[in-house]
Amino acid sequence: MPLDAGKIKLSSDCVYDKKIRIIESGLMKKLDFHALVSFYSEKKNQFAAGEFFGKIIRAACVIYAYTKNEELFEKIKTAVYELLSVQGDDGEISTAPKDQQPNGSSGADLWERKYVMLGLLGYYDITGDENVKNALIKLLDYTISQVGREEGKTDILDTGWAFYGIESSSILEPVVKIYRLSGEKRHLDFASYIVDRGFCKRENVIDAILDGKSPYLVGDAGDPSKSIAKAYEMMSCFEGLTEYYRITGIKRYRKAVLTLYKKLIKEEITELGSGGADGPFNLGPGTGEQWNKTRFEQANPGIELSMETCVTVTWMKLCLQLLRLEGCSDYADSIEVSAINALCAALRPDGLFYEYFPKFNGKRNPKVNFSYNVGGFDLSCCTANGPMGSALIPFIAFMKTDDGPVINLYVDGKAEYGELSVSVKTSFPACGELNVTVDNACDMTKLFLRKADYAYNYSFYSKENIFVSESKRYKGYYEISGRFSGRLQLTVKFDIRDKIVRSKGSIDPHGNGKLLLKHGPAVLAKDKRYTDINRSVRYGISPKFVSLPVGDELLRYEYGGSVFIDYQSAGATWDNDSEFVTWSKAERNDVVFRKAGKEDSGMIFAFASDLVDKFEDPSLDTDKIKEWLRNKIEKKIGEYKVILIKNKKAGYFRFAAEEGKYELDDLYILPEYRGQGIGSRVMEYCLEKADKPVFLYVFKNNLPAVRLYGKYGFREIESVTSTRMIMQKDPR
Repeated sequence: MPLDAGKIKLSSDCVYDKKIRIIESGLMKKLDFHALVSFYSEKKNQFAAGEFFGKIIRAACVIYAYTKNEELFEKIKTAVYELLSVQGDDGEISTAPKDQQPNGSSGADLWERKYVMLGLLGYYDITGDENVKNALIKLLDYTISQVGREEGKTDILDTGWAFYGIESSSILEPVVKIYRLSGEKRHLDFASYIVDRGFCKRENVIDAILDGKSPYLVGDAGDPSKSIAKAYEMMSCFEGLTEYYRITGIKRYRKAVLTLYKKLIKEEITELGSGGADGPFNLGPGTGEQWNKTRFEQANPGIELSMETCVTVTWMKLCLQLLRLEGCSDYADSIEVSAINALCAALRPDGLFYEYFPKFNGKRNPKVNFSYNVGGFDLSCCTANGPMGSALIPFIAFMKTDDGPVINLYVDGKAEYGELSVSVKTSFPACGELNVTVDNACDMTKLFLRKADYAYNYSFYSKENIFVSESKRYKGYYEISGRFSGRLQLTVKFDIRDKIVRSKGSIDPHGNGKLLLKHGPAVLAKDKRYTDINRSVRYGISPKFVSLPVGDELLRYEYGGSVFIDYQSAGATWDNDSEFVTWSKAERNDVVFRKAGKEDSGMIFAFASDLVDKFEDPSLDTDKIKEWLRNKIEKKIGEYKVILIKNKKAGYFRFAAEEGKYELDDLYILPEYRGQGIGSRVMEYCLEKADKPVFLYVFKNNLPAVRLYGKYGFREIESVTSTRMIMQKDPR
């Protein structure tokens, strides 16, 4: 559950606090809120322009809940009451004339009302203003009088501008929230009607997702130019469906939302934490904004527009819904990736603009798909929507359960829980250490800490008698419990995984085999200001990045002769001077593996025999051991690989499935090729393929081999004889 307004304070050094402050002093200060209302007061009837009021007011309310800036509050209040003065006696708030409702503004009428409702709900959340509550109920009743199955009404699936009702059906979220305020059956009935219609005239989206359909195929008409798999609007519908499940308990809808999440993680969400693109499958309206199997196509050089910031924010909000619903760390992991990468990077340093389509490679992109001049300010939908994502982060970082406080994100900050407070000091993501202080800890029985998917080797230190376990109720969280005195001081340490991701699965061969570096949740990029951005990168399954002193960026590393910084700091000049690259060309690999043949068995046996002579117990019958080796090699020669360097034999190895595991066997490198990293290449080749444990036999005194295997995470699991042991590595 989220904390109340004013209860969270992030450090001024925290990147998320900095972003909120520049939005507050930039966009929120400069933008004329009166001009937002004018779309309604003047009935401008312009496509979707009415969304700006709700998006901005909603975000401004959450920012105020965090900063408690009274000047901002007065600006919000003035705009809200100006809008209420526009509302008709019948409840109408619309930018369209009555004779075009409920599908005026070129089909965006209900979409605009959705955002009016969300903006007013945001204001009600921070004020409890009964006038606003009554206005919301009247607006919903007015909408119900126009939309529905009954004669004289318009079916919701016959409204919208291009997506056969998906955009209009996303009004479900505020409808359910208003029902929570009113308790009126007619409001719940209207929500049920929207759900029963299935969000789309071409096909029931809920049924399609439950049937296992890929999101990019939803509403498919067999013509890519007529596709309607609009990413942002589709997720908005499922946000509403989550709210609907909360009040009805109908398990089918919970399953639908969870299934959509899993599908999006598998097929759409990129390493930056967003999705959608201008191809290669869906080419319909909303260029760059439709699902397109973006996870597989994220390095496709043919994609120009991708990862709309509205998609990023809505994805984060959908994950927040599921975090609250399920209490599982997976959703916090997803939010963090989006926040530290796509969202933070999209905000221009002056706080006046959010990038519409962030890029993996290139420079920050000023292009927008949709914007209006609002009181002299060019406002795009993403610049209006981005602040909501940024404003939510503090309220995600610290949350609460019935059992105690929750630390979701590793940020420098403080949260108040009544008399109890939780403070965190950290330099994350540069290092994995949290110094946690709980004041008035005698009021607390449990503290929950997210176990991040990129972190390992957690350790906990405290002078208090604490008990740490993995929570049974909240998956992916540590539960710290005990009998605490007035103050609990706790140090948490963990290692942060460095990782290189290889692109694969693109229909364009040029989109495969590219490499991207990550430190924990943070994507790393080469920036023209600091390094040669065209230099290739060598793949490594367990790479070690060398930390460098930072300047204005969060992270700076050296790897393979190139300098990398965190993605959100790359491109910071917003011009050609800071051109950047995240998906790099892979270093050309001179190491080739081919299948061994019978002609290779003699050399493989010679290597194996040599190891027996060097390391086996001489008191054993080594001739018998060698005979066993010869028979094994000849029998399994088809499972061996020859290592070739520039078409010359450099060694051999065997990697094969063995009883639910993989065995790595007989890895030999010719003397003249040793010390060149070839053994590491073999390890990376094998481990990249392994989805099950990998084991191997090794002589205990073969120290170079033992060190190589240990480097890649192999650990002794069994001592077979006085000379040999079994080592094993489990999959991540």
